[in-house]
This record gives sequence, C-alpha cells and structure tokens, in this order.
Amino acid sequence: MKIYIKIWKYLLSICLLMGLSSSPLSAWADPFEQMGVARPQTSKPAPDFVLKDINGNEVNLAQFKGKPVLINFWATWCGPCKQELPSMQRLHDASSKNGEIQIIAISIDRFNIDRVHEFAKQFNLSFPILLDKGRKAQKSYYIRGLPTSYLVDADGTLQGFISGARQWDSPAAKQVFQQLAHPGK
Repeated sequence: MKIYIKIWKYLLSICLLMGLSSSPLSAWADPFEQMGVARPQTSKPAPDFVLKDINGNEVNLAQFKGKPVLINFWATWCGPCKQELPSMQRLHDASSKNGEIQIIAISIDRFNIDRVHEFAKQFNLSFPILLDKGRKAQKSYYIRGLPTSYLVDADGTLQGFISGARQWDSPAAKQVFQQLAHPGK
C-alpha cells in the first residue's frame, strides 16, 4: 500500500510540473531567451566601425551611444533577410517617434550596390543602411551566416547576437529593447 501512495505522489508531482510548463508562468520567460539571443560570457564594448551609408554619408556606431542599437548584417541575395526586414521597419517606425531604438542594417554586398538601393526602395526602409564593401565590420563581428544581428545596450556594450531571421516587432523584442535602453536595471 505504501508503494502505491509513493507512486501516486510521484505521478501527481509530474502532472503538476507538466501543467505548470504550459501555464501563463511561461509568459514570464526571459525575453532574450524567447528571441534566441546568445548572451556573451563577458561584458565588452561593441566594436566600432565607420562605414558609408547608401547616400555616401559616413556613419559610425559611436554616434548612437545612449540608445540601444540593433546591428543587422544582411545581403540582397539572402532569403531570410528579406523575411525579417519588414518587421525591422515596423520596429523602426514605432520607435522613431521617440527615437529610443536605433537600427543599423549593414549590407555585405560588394558588387551589387544598385541592388542595395533597389532593395531599400522595395521594402521602404528608412533606417540607416550601411555598405561594408571591404568587409571590415563583417570581420570584426565574426559574421559567418546571414542574417546575423547584434544587440548593443545604451552604454555601447554588446549584449548578445542572433543568427537567423527574427520578428523584430514582437512583444519579446520590445521587452529586449526596453532592457537594453536601461542597462544595469
């Protein structure tokens, strides 16, 4: 009889645990985990860069200190890049009213600059699109696949990277950027 009671308690505890895993408590999960962000083991500043945008203006990362920054590496021939760009634009549109988030899209296209311009027009992109013809930024951020995004907090510190397309206007993404805007909280 005692063995049946132990088995019953064991099964009951498993059922309770399984029930909790799909409960509203899962909504409290870390937004960085929900977005699939690989967090750094040690804190370090984001590598600075100076690149020209599609209009020929020089842009460097340091000029955006004080704001969280999404640095997105992409190319015109990258299918997943095309999938995530509309959500990046929606995030930019939503945050441009108060300027709380900066998006920088770095194209690694070297010979198709006209296609980069066409791409920006096709997707109505209004955030800075930089050209990394010499692949200096690509090398300093160790880009191996596309799209790859880096998250930088308002202090200019790397807070993680993401490989693959994401939905940048999702509730989890918005929570991530709120945390990046207020590092240390």
